[in-house]
This record gives sequence, C-alpha cells and structure tokens, in this order.
Amino acid sequence: MVVKAEDEYRHTAPEEHSLGLFGDTLWVSVVDREANIFGINHFHLTNKGWGRFEALYVIDGVQQQYGNKYPLTKEADQGPWSDGLLSYEVVEPLEEIRITFDGPRFGFDLTFKGRFPVFDYADSINGNPLVVANYYGGHFEQGLHCTGTFEIRGGPSKGDVRQLDSWSHRDHSWSTRFADEPPWEYSQQNEPGHFWPSIQLADKHINVYGRHQPDSPFGGFMSDANGSKAMLGGTCEVLMSDNERDAAAFRYTLQLPDGETIHVRTGRKYGQVKLWDRGENDLENRLDCYEPFFDFEVEETGEKGYGVCEYSVRPPWPRWLV
Repeated sequence: MVVKAEDEYRHTAPEEHSLGLFGDTLWVSVVDREANIFGINHFHLTNKGWGRFEALYVIDGVQQQYGNKYPLTKEADQGPWSDGLLSYEVVEPLEEIRITFDGPRFGFDLTFKGRFPVFDYADSINGNPLVVANYYGGHFEQGLHCTGTFEIRGGPSKGDVRQLDSWSHRDHSWSTRFADEPPWEYSQQNEPGHFWPSIQLADKHINVYGRHQPDSPFGGFMSDANGSKAMLGGTCEVLMSDNERDAAAFRYTLQLPDGETIHVRTGRKYGQVKLWDRGENDLENRLDCYEPFFDFEVEETGEKGYGVCEYSVRPPWPRWLV
C-alpha cells in the first residue's frame, strides 16, 4: 500500500467508530549515546477534544518525565499540535518533522529527517499484525536521523546545552487502540505481552512487532539503500529481572526480506521509561509498556548499533494511579 502525504496529519474516525475513542498516536525516539540523552516523545491526538503529550527522558542516567492532557479541536487538522510546552510539527510530509519542548527541567528543539522511506505496516508479511485487536485506519513507521539542541535546566548539569546527532525511529497510527474497556480484574500476573524493537545499524534499520504467545501475528520491516521491505519472521528471547517486569537483555532471531536469518543481541542498557498508557479514564493504567534503550550487535557479522526494545507486561502495576 502507499502512505500518502495527508497521512502525516490527524484523521477523522469512520462513522462506525465516531462515538468511541479514536485518535492518532505519534511515537518518536531519541537515542543519543554521545550526549547521554535517551527519550520517547509520545502524542495521542483524539476525537474527544483532548490530546495527551509526553516527553519521557533519561538524562545522564536519571529519569525526567513530562506528561499533560490538553484540549484539542475534535476535528482532524494539520497541526502543529501543542500543549503550550511540547509541540509536534510536520515540516515536510513523510520526510521531516520537528518536536520542541520548553519545560522547567529540560528543553529541546529537535529535527527528525527520514533516513529511509516510510513503511506501511499493512505491507507486513501477513498484513498489519495489530488489527487483530482493534480497528486500525493506518500505521506507518520510519527510520530517522535526529539533530538539534537539548538544554538541561536542572540538576548537576544545569545550564548544559548539548548537540544531538543520532539515529531514531517513529511510528504514526490512527486507531481505536485505547477505546476498549479493560477487564474487571486480571487473572494472570506478570504475563509477557508484545515485543517491538527498533534496531538502528550503520547501513540499515530493522523494526519488528510480535508477541510471546505461540502463533501470534507478526509484522515489521528492514530499510536499507534498496528501500523498506517486509521482514519474513522474528522471535524474541528476554532475560527478566527478579521482579519479572524489568528486562535486562534481549536476543532476537530475525528472518530478513531475502530469507537470511540473523540474530541480534543487546549490550549495554542505558535506562528505560514507561509509556503513559491511558484511555478516557485518567486514573487507570491500561498497560505496562516499557521503553528500554540498548546497544545492539548482530551476532553473525559483528555489526553494532543502538535503539529501543519496547515490550509490555500484564497486568499493569500499579493499575490505579491514586
């Protein structure tokens, strides 16, 4: 399928989903080892007249996080989208975006340019693996090059202005993924959910989505000089800490578009954040979705890189934020 320029902007809910919660979700990573700054910028722009704005960072090994729920127009628009501090702007559709933040503890002005073409998740080997649970109007992802300035406004490095120049990743989907009513209670504890690494290497970018349960749907792609093509398969091994929540290491078995199988293992972990996963109930955490930042190495070739190893655990803990 073809991702269109207008897909960069907010989408209107189909009539059959217009009464429920529908929205565009924007996820953009920052992984800069030289600057010692790692983060996830996350936006949920809904049809209910509000959006969630998140800048979740690890700065010099210390978590510093910002989140806000802010009024938006109910109608689809082309932005920029902002809560007054955190802003997302489409500079050139499918090629360049800009995210800025003017917070009390840190601020930044970052430009993200397409390192490779976008990939439509509907073009995954068996179609978009996420549609089994929710309505998805669309979902695309892209390897990026991040540059810009990052100012630290608190702590021992207060006043530092650091230059960022690193690879990153983004996804943009429009769906009902936050609309489902969670169960009354959860029967299982510490159940592994999905895995979704974004692996940045010198000449390629790999992203896959899967679940730890047998026969679960799989999707993803590899981007290189020849474009972005669907991966053929992938599995994940994870070493968990004693609390069965925090991941210490990952190893992925990945089948590339040409049929070759490689193994990618993680190295150093730089820290992690957890997404602000909410529906319409501000007090209910729907899912523990973790974003750890790691080094990567391809076992067969010794290629090295870095990125994010998103994964989830159910039930959320704590579930109620009171």
